[in-house]
Amino acid sequence: MDTLTKEYLKAKFLEYYTKNDVDEPNALWEREWAFVEVEALPEFIMRRHIAFDSYVELKGFILNNVPLHVYYSSAYYEKPDAENMEAKGWKKADLIFDIDADHLPNGSLKEAKRQIKMLYDVLEEDFGCKDMEIVFSGSRGYHLHVHDEDFLELSSAERREIVDYLFLTDFKFSRKLPESKQSYRIAGIMAGEIEEALKKGKIRELFPKISEKREKMLLAAAEEVVEKVKNLNFDHFPKTLDKELARLFNKAAERVRIHVDPPVTADVKRLIRLPGSLHGKTGLKVCKISRDEIDEFKPTRDAVVFEDEEVKVRIKSNVKLRLKEEEFKLKKGKAKVPEYVAIYLICRGVAIYGW
Repeated sequence: MDTLTKEYLKAKFLEYYTKNDVDEPNALWEREWAFVEVEALPEFIMRRHIAFDSYVELKGFILNNVPLHVYYSSAYYEKPDAENMEAKGWKKADLIFDIDADHLPNGSLKEAKRQIKMLYDVLEEDFGCKDMEIVFSGSRGYHLHVHDEDFLELSSAERREIVDYLFLTDFKFSRKLPESKQSYRIAGIMAGEIEEALKKGKIRELFPKISEKREKMLLAAAEEVVEKVKNLNFDHFPKTLDKELARLFNKAAERVRIHVDPPVTADVKRLIRLPGSLHGKTGLKVCKISRDEIDEFKPTRDAVVFEDEEVKVRIKSNVKLRLKEEEFKLKKGKAKVPEYVAIYLICRGVAIYGW
């Protein structure tokens, strides 16, 4: 990235931070802070082991240095600015989850949103979490921060157990499923599929090997069959149909399975993006979102913070994107685009400022 482009990007980030506050994490003075600055580009060089005594000091640092990325530790430390990790004196850590669209089976932000909603609900219903925050990462995913005291001192191994529960690790079909909420969620989906097939007279599509006699029995007792499956009882189905039941189970489990990034959750000293800061690879805002707001939240609309003013850029290769509800198809070469598009392209490394 050339000097002129860096200067433009830094000026625009400074403009944002001058006008807007960033989030203030709990006990910010016990956190390690880390930053990536514009001058380092195209290298990603992190300045870390930094501590602040107050929000004013943090905000002053941001305004004076204008970082591209702002991180703070999930951990609370005795000496957060110690350069040796052991010397920091770990006290506890927020429980952090990361759902990245690029790591999901279909790779969509829509699925990432469905997953983060499901994660929030499962943590609330199954684990009793009450103090939680959903955060759009500023790029291709969502973070969830748990601040409940009961979870802050969990070890890395204990946090990994939560990941296994969410991902349904080693969770397979059995006629004696554990009476867990996850089992009932899966059985509920299975029951719905069976109920639909019975109503339409298509139970053989789910169970090709079913006998005519058994098919008639299921149709005659449809309501009871569905209710029993919901309650983890598969007695209406002979063991010869276990393979089909397992297939239904696996299909249902995939709808319940939550794809969090295991290393992020297991890491009790994780550096996480600060809500309210900008993501240096997109120029989008790292947004805190309530559970009630997330259905209406659109990252490519609601996380855009820059203006519509026309900016001259040179685009390195053909690119297509959607921001602020508008599609842009841009060709390699000189172009005039809205400021928010220019900053996005520059941050992505596919454009330089001016011509």
